[in-house]
Amino acid sequence: MKDFSLELIELIAEQLTSVKDISNLSVVNRHFYSATTRLLYKNVMINNPRQYIAFKGIENRELKRFVSRLDFSSYTTRGSRWTEEKAKSIILGHELAKLIGECDQLKELFVGEEMMHALVSPKVIQSIFNEKNKLKTIDFTGFCDRNFTTVMTDFFKPDKVSKSFMTTTTTTTTTTESCDWSIPNRLENISFYMCMALSQEHFFIPFFDKLYMNGNNQLKRLDLAYTQITSELFRHIKDQKNITHLNLQGCHSIKCCSPLIEFIKNSKNLIQLNLNMEFNGIGGSRFCHECIEVILKSVQKNIKSLDMGGHVNFDDLTTVTHFPNLTHLSITYCKNMSLEKLISFNTPNLFYLNLSRTPLTMDLNYLPRVLNQLSSRFNQLNVIEISPFTPKKYPISIHSTWNLSLHGRRTFYAKHQVNPNLVYSKKLLMLDNQLLSPMVSYWCYSY
Repeated sequence: MKDFSLELIELIAEQLTSVKDISNLSVVNRHFYSATTRLLYKNVMINNPRQYIAFKGIENRELKRFVSRLDFSSYTTRGSRWTEEKAKSIILGHELAKLIGECDQLKELFVGEEMMHALVSPKVIQSIFNEKNKLKTIDFTGFCDRNFTTVMTDFFKPDKVSKSFMTTTTTTTTTTESCDWSIPNRLENISFYMCMALSQEHFFIPFFDKLYMNGNNQLKRLDLAYTQITSELFRHIKDQKNITHLNLQGCHSIKCCSPLIEFIKNSKNLIQLNLNMEFNGIGGSRFCHECIEVILKSVQKNIKSLDMGGHVNFDDLTTVTHFPNLTHLSITYCKNMSLEKLISFNTPNLFYLNLSRTPLTMDLNYLPRVLNQLSSRFNQLNVIEISPFTPKKYPISIHSTWNLSLHGRRTFYAKHQVNPNLVYSKKLLMLDNQLLSPMVSYWCYSY
């Protein structure tokens, strides 16, 4: 085995999907350990207090330099036999900031709601939002605590950015105060999924203004789902030419005939757009027909995944029906879309269709006809999502082709060879082939 080159052993280790398997390979001998160490520390997922203590306690700093992805999204005290108070006491702001700083090759950072108490430390925020780090992806999920709101408001307040920011002046220079935060220069993907605590005025506007000032136009994936933003925010999100994925699900304060529509119109490279506006089982959007038409025309050439859930005016009057690259479509709660209109769509690559809470799937006598006609019209269609919470009333199989499947809160009909559980993510994935923690997996595919 000593005759194997380090490169060959590393190639073998890269084929292993389990961290445990890589760990077992690393203890064969010192030669194998040297070859597999980088992979072993490349993706670090910390799910409980003991794992945090173990990782923090690594004395060899070179090992932390191997870390490319640091994931706290599923951190929890449940099952650890620790009290919540004790678990929180071991995560000190200055130590967490130092830990993030020691991972100086870090490219992906994921933080969940149970780590929120640690992020009230300005030192931790400073360790994330500074131009020296190499972060490309930042994912915050579920930040709803008022203490966090206060800290972030103070840290990102506009008067720390510039005295003359975004004002018209005849001079060629501006006076800028010293900033204690900045946007990572390589930032491409950012998520604030369910961060309801963040203020548009005191966080989001300064954040995106700073992004524009830095000349950082690399932003590709943006998840603002279930935040308290309004359409006015999109006046501050500029240079959107690179944005390919946008999630605005559950942002009930946005409206049509606003800067949002112009933003989407100018986002020429969108391949995924989620505008699902349903709320508590009710179609929650009154986007006018004109704005819906503008949105559809703007994205129809490149879009692959489109969620128009809750838009009651996405209906039989819609004239834009040709989407050559569309593979995933959701019209949940679109109660005015008929079967005849739906099968008139020209979507040759359609693989997944969400019809939950529409008349098309709520009538059991009508359902077999719906599935049969859709299957005949769309040759690639393999998964149809139907109304949740009512699986008992649906037949196990229809036409010996479509089989009922349940996953978390979601219900599907899928063709025999397809597992529908991981076909459509409601939370925007920050990366292709993203390694998911248990909690992120829940938000994506079970909620």
